[in-house]
Amino acid sequence: MRWGVALNVRNTLSETLRKAMVVDTDGLEQIWVTDFPTIRYAPAVAAAIAESTSSCRIGVGLVSPILYSTTQIVQFMSTLIDSFGERFDLLLGPGDRYALTNIGVIQSGKQVVGQTIGSLVRIRNELREGGYRCSTFLGAQGPAMIRGSLKADGVLLNYSDLQLIQWALDQLRKGNQPPKDFQIGVFPPTFVGNCREFERDQGVAVSAAMVAIGLNSTVARLFGFQDHIERAKRMVKERGKINLEVIKSLGDEILQRFAFCGTSDQLINYTETLERLGVSQMVFGPPQGVTRDGVEDLVKIRAAL
Repeated sequence: MRWGVALNVRNTLSETLRKAMVVDTDGLEQIWVTDFPTIRYAPAVAAAIAESTSSCRIGVGLVSPILYSTTQIVQFMSTLIDSFGERFDLLLGPGDRYALTNIGVIQSGKQVVGQTIGSLVRIRNELREGGYRCSTFLGAQGPAMIRGSLKADGVLLNYSDLQLIQWALDQLRKGNQPPKDFQIGVFPPTFVGNCREFERDQGVAVSAAMVAIGLNSTVARLFGFQDHIERAKRMVKERGKINLEVIKSLGDEILQRFAFCGTSDQLINYTETLERLGVSQMVFGPPQGVTRDGVEDLVKIRAAL
């Protein structure tokens, strides 16, 4: 299984580069450079990381085709590959709906899905036609996006819960089986440590709440989350942010389905279970990669396997 870690979250460029060099030197296979909703332009950070590292793959994304045109995305990915070689992957997805709303982008769910999948197909085709070898992934939660990911080279599921992951895999395998080289990964908020009081760890709890609140309504109904999530959505709208009240309204049982929080031994067992399910990539989302210690912890666990 390939291990990757998400960087470019609330750090200076110099700190991001220091963490990237830890990954490159000590054995994780991939760095993902988040673009949305961070404030640093991901392609520029990816270029700086490529200059400072030699072997790890570099993923750019999540990049939102709602914010960038197809031409812009193809241009920055082709420029990265021309400049630094075939080390790059791309992750596309609409992005967090509340962050989009805050910058004045309001679209219906169906419109977002159609636009995102359409952009993915055009971007993937244009990169291939230009001779650029670059795996293009779709970030997905709901059934339409999961099925749409079969038009990509792979999918990164925004879940941690094994039941939800199995459901998503079943969606992928309905009808025609995915191509043999189709890559399946998960990209949940992650915190490796003592998680006995999950709600009190604000970093991972806030990240999990953000994912849960953005959950596709079909999935929320299917798994019995809808009432809790709708209540949390109303609270976020009233307060303008995810605070402790919102986190408590969702509760540990729901939050823990959208983030991995556990000890190093639990992480090893978890990734082994994912492999048995057919998952080939684990991307450790924030807050794990926010600190250098968090990145070094992943490197140590990986080395112990």
